[in-house]
Amino acid sequence: MSQTSNQPRAAGPGLINQNHAGSGISAAPILPNRTDKPAYERILSALEAHGRRVRHLGRGKARSSCPAHDGVNPGALSIMDGETRVSLHCFAAGCDGADILAAIGLTIADRYHQPKVRYTYERAGQAVRVVTRDALSKSFRQTGIVGGPTLYRLDRLADAATVYLVEGEEDVHALEAAGVVATTAPMGAGNFAKADITPLYGKKIIAVVDTDEPGGKWAATVRERLGGQAELTFVKAKVGKDASDHLAAGVGVADFEPWEQTLVPARRIRLTPASVIKPRPVRWTWTDRIPAGEFTLTPGRGGIGKSTFHVWAVAHLTGGTLPGVHFGEPKPCIIAASEDSWERTIVPRLIAAGAVMEMVYRVDVVTETDTEVSLSLPRDIDGLAEEITHVRAGLLSVDPVMSVISSALDSHKDADVRQVLTPLARLADRTGCAVLGNAHFNKSGGSDPLSLVMGSAAFGNVARAALGFVRDTEADDESCVISQVKNNLGRLDLPSLRYRIEEAFLDTDEGPASVGRLVMLGESDRSVADILRDRRGRDDSDDQNDVEAWLAELLGRGPMASNDIYRAADASGYSRDQAKRAKKKLGILATHPDIKGPWFWEMPQGSDKERNGAPFGNPAPLHLLGAPLGGDAADDDTLCPSCDKPFDLPSPACSVEHDVVEALAPW
Repeated sequence: MSQTSNQPRAAGPGLINQNHAGSGISAAPILPNRTDKPAYERILSALEAHGRRVRHLGRGKARSSCPAHDGVNPGALSIMDGETRVSLHCFAAGCDGADILAAIGLTIADRYHQPKVRYTYERAGQAVRVVTRDALSKSFRQTGIVGGPTLYRLDRLADAATVYLVEGEEDVHALEAAGVVATTAPMGAGNFAKADITPLYGKKIIAVVDTDEPGGKWAATVRERLGGQAELTFVKAKVGKDASDHLAAGVGVADFEPWEQTLVPARRIRLTPASVIKPRPVRWTWTDRIPAGEFTLTPGRGGIGKSTFHVWAVAHLTGGTLPGVHFGEPKPCIIAASEDSWERTIVPRLIAAGAVMEMVYRVDVVTETDTEVSLSLPRDIDGLAEEITHVRAGLLSVDPVMSVISSALDSHKDADVRQVLTPLARLADRTGCAVLGNAHFNKSGGSDPLSLVMGSAAFGNVARAALGFVRDTEADDESCVISQVKNNLGRLDLPSLRYRIEEAFLDTDEGPASVGRLVMLGESDRSVADILRDRRGRDDSDDQNDVEAWLAELLGRGPMASNDIYRAADASGYSRDQAKRAKKKLGILATHPDIKGPWFWEMPQGSDKERNGAPFGNPAPLHLLGAPLGGDAADDDTLCPSCDKPFDLPSPACSVEHDVVEALAPW
């Protein structure tokens, strides 16, 4: 065959084979009964062997007459070498590729350079899924799955203003060769509904629809999921069935034609006259305080018992003893908690509170490979609603709300937070289940509890009700106060309630355990707003009781690296200086078990806090703080954690000998 070569085919973007590493595709070994020639040369050889003259137009492009309809036009058949396969297009009669290959003694599998092609899906440079296409059987297989379905070429999407959305990986690589950014979801057109598409939000999306029945269904799914979230345009190939055929015919990306099939819009305006809407009374999960079928926020400082309050509500609901619509009717409850251990904290708290354990459920998200991953909203909202309906749950506890927000969204942006809370509120309304969401206060001052909520103002705005929590530093019994700080559906002049976290003991298979239990003490003459207002204008020493209780509870589980404590304090709304003052007030010991390792803080043995137990609350989400546990910040290595002075300066009153560790200072 003239002008053909036995040299290896030129490397294109995306092929991991010999010189193609790092681009997402890898070729499996060629089967023993196949020719060693790449598909392009194989097809050209077969054309010539069947009496067809081949005209070469350049590397990887050729023209010939079409053998399928016995054409004589020497330029009617376009042959274009692609990344994984050869594209064929008959300009004269539009002959099908299978018919063209059959006329020269080949099959569809002969279009592919390798019988099996592997497409690697990556997230942050790490492989999270491998899709293998078998050209012989036309089947797909997935392996190496980590987490839920992600978009192909995910790491290339962030900086792209315009993205081409297609139905398969082959089309992605064909479009990339044409110089544009493209993506798809794994395993074909029918699986787009399962993928995390939040990286496409806010972008210009050009969806290339295959001209077949599955393509129409895919377009409807794309419209449903991306309508209103992106600037969406539907196009189709000018030539052939898909983007690969279009480009193989020598047509450019600017030449896609509008796809004009009528779709029912994913978002459309519908007017409903008020006269047909039946009025309904507000139903209360907890009379006048927590509405059923609505989202209620429970904000406050860390370590004052917000999570223990959730357990208190769960215990009363599962026992049918909470005053409200479910009184006398035990209701199942679901807990989605990311900060506390179920084995060491949540289950002991539930037992101490008297919950009916068979009616309390933990939320787990399981992938198709049985891998457990974190709950992520709004992605998991439909699955969550299905399970709430299945068990007929009366309460969903989300602790904290910020932990379930998709990593693709910013918890400090109002629009992003509403993408989570609005569907969550609709879930509550649809199922009749009350949703309680914990939130932390930030470090700012003020007497309005909702203005102190960490993150976007949408947390307080979307919630229909809110219960604020604060410690009353003037109370002799170290009690805390709950106040109704928002109630769009009922009274706001409800009396505040006073509670205390008391220590309870229970037996476990590994020995006795102590746990916090919330005890209601009755009405309070001081509200959350009163207490916060009294603190305005003072320094943060008024918050020291809170931070001391938080720190004692945190270290009650064992020693912890000092920098992890600082990060935990920041996440709970406390400053580094507050944590240091609490350390001194509590007499916490600073130890350095490994001279090359971090400093640790631990409660002194025999202290009142260790003997009597500290108030119980939420530890901070250490795994979400952006640094490995036990890691030291650069500035912490140069200061003594006991006296906060540099190691190279004398400090006679310090319990740590500075000259012993002076050599560790970086200077």
